[in-house]
Amino acid sequence: MARNRSESAQALGSVIATHLPPVFQIACRLSDMERRWGDVVGPQLASRTKPVSLEHNVVIVACESPAAAQMIRMAAGSILVRVRKLFGLELPGIRAVVRRIEKERRRTPPRRREIYVSQKAIDEAYAEASASIHDRDTAMAIARMRAAAEAKYGRGRKK
Repeated sequence: MARNRSESAQALGSVIATHLPPVFQIACRLSDMERRWGDVVGPQLASRTKPVSLEHNVVIVACESPAAAQMIRMAAGSILVRVRKLFGLELPGIRAVVRRIEKERRRTPPRRREIYVSQKAIDEAYAEASASIHDRDTAMAIARMRAAAEAKYGRGRKK
């Protein structure tokens, strides 16, 4: 009897995570905690703090000011409870250190420049390609690619 595919389907991440050695499972949970740090400490404190490492099972949290470090120290108990609930990590403590936090820069994707390739350029490239390539479709594909490259980059070196 075949199983129903929808009942047996699982997310790839959960399948991989269950078959990893325990050390890697902990590492996956820690990376998930770093990604969801705002859920643990709240958005206001998350913008000023960041978990940076794990030393002797103690989470090291970088704080951009002494005030943020003090808030992490005061809320350490409730933070550990949230980490246990959300990620299943039994951690004995949190250590807050004051250091500069690198903010992620959002890069705007480069503008795509539309390339206009004339039919004349494609025909010229096809005439040249069809002399050595006997398959019509392959010759046309190479001709289009060559004409687009010439339109974008120019003809290259002159002989």
